[in-house]
Amino acid sequence: MVLAAEESIGAAPEEVFDLFGTDAGAGWLFDAECDLLTLGSVVTMNLPLGRGGRRETVQVLGRIAGLVPNRQIVVSHDQPWRGRLRMVFESAGPRATRVRLTAHVEDGGIEWLARRAGWPAPEPPSDGTHRIGLITSLSGPAAVSTIACDHLAEMAVNEINADGGILGRPVRLFVADDATDPQVGAMEARRLRRMGCRVLIASATSATFTGIQHAVGNTGIPLVHAVINEGGAGPGHVFRLGERPGDQVRAAAGRLMKETGGRNWFFIGDDYSWSHGAHHAARGVLAESGNDVVDEHYVPLGTRDFAPIIERIEKSGADLVLSTLAGADEVAFQRQSLAMGLRDRCRTLSLLLDESTRERMGDRAAAGLWTSLGYFQQLPSQRNKEFLAEYRRSFGRWAPPVSSMAESTYAAVHLYAAAVRAVRGDDSAQVVRELHRLRADLPRGEVELAGPHAFRQQLHLAEASPGGFKVLDPARSSGVIPRHNPSI
Repeated sequence: MVLAAEESIGAAPEEVFDLFGTDAGAGWLFDAECDLLTLGSVVTMNLPLGRGGRRETVQVLGRIAGLVPNRQIVVSHDQPWRGRLRMVFESAGPRATRVRLTAHVEDGGIEWLARRAGWPAPEPPSDGTHRIGLITSLSGPAAVSTIACDHLAEMAVNEINADGGILGRPVRLFVADDATDPQVGAMEARRLRRMGCRVLIASATSATFTGIQHAVGNTGIPLVHAVINEGGAGPGHVFRLGERPGDQVRAAAGRLMKETGGRNWFFIGDDYSWSHGAHHAARGVLAESGNDVVDEHYVPLGTRDFAPIIERIEKSGADLVLSTLAGADEVAFQRQSLAMGLRDRCRTLSLLLDESTRERMGDRAAAGLWTSLGYFQQLPSQRNKEFLAEYRRSFGRWAPPVSSMAESTYAAVHLYAAAVRAVRGDDSAQVVRELHRLRADLPRGEVELAGPHAFRQQLHLAEASPGGFKVLDPARSSGVIPRHNPSI
């Protein structure tokens, strides 16, 4: 399947080509956003879809993989499906350019487009495989943060199959897009369960995970929230991996306050369970050292104009900002904070700032931001170096960076497989009991599951810098870290 579109611009081809990589060019050529026109630069574009006489678009996240000056740009993209699109710049007369865009859509993209259009996707017949379901955000505001989660789940499945599969059966991964919408996530969870998935792993927002619980929570199969979350209670078959906000703030706040002398905090977050839970936990931690939270504000998920909130922060007297904004919201907030001069007055601790979000934000907007997570690409262990080398061999030069969210998805798949192998069967109740006590050596280091809602790991303090992060260890552990555990 090939998607094609074109736009006409009242400028010469060389002018149009050059503007594609500048702020002046953003927003008019397929709504393209790209800070620098060079190989490897990240690109966000809105690809037009003709349907029912209405002009609809799909947002594509990728990077520049090919350039022919003044003539052609090739974008390799990962969201909402993996593929390439090509833009050709042609003269259309004196000071006029016609830009032709073509995108070749393979099976994964066709299925995504069909489901977006409301067409039911075929449910594959039983094939003797052990099925694992992954629900992640391939589209919507959270897609910026969850990029590469499906890559790492696929890589984990390939490694498990190379080691004989599970109970002598090959593992098959099914990936669903929640579109950063809890109702869509719940619908997809029910579909994956009908297809025979023995575990559902969510690399998505806390709101989506709550929707999944409500949709299929009474089945007893393991439900795993793989990525950073605010924690909470629940049935024993519901597992929450990832970092906890209280641990993150405890690991970072003291050192940040010591370096800046600041003690007055402004909290900014998205208006759903993650940010509310994170802010509650942060208040408790900061109160221990006599800090003052001078103000707090929540915005709807998907907000792009933060100017009024930035003005409010400036007037509040805060010298420190805690941001729990997710994905594209955090990108927009930090870019505008830099542009409006807030960085000259305040330092920021961003709990969801990982490699993919930092990359979309750009070096200038991200510089100086602090975060605390369980995984960074810069971790120096041999295990991590081998892990990253295998990732690049599997997905190529233009694949997105590995983040803590993506690595935790990889971990979730391997932890589940280890539990099934340990009990020598796929009875859900037995697998759940085994998951309550698993220990493993992962690319992020040694971890331990101590019950369904306690994931113990080493947290690392880091500052965003050009091209990545500067890890500022030592940070601290979120619980007791086991030693001498077998690798997964």
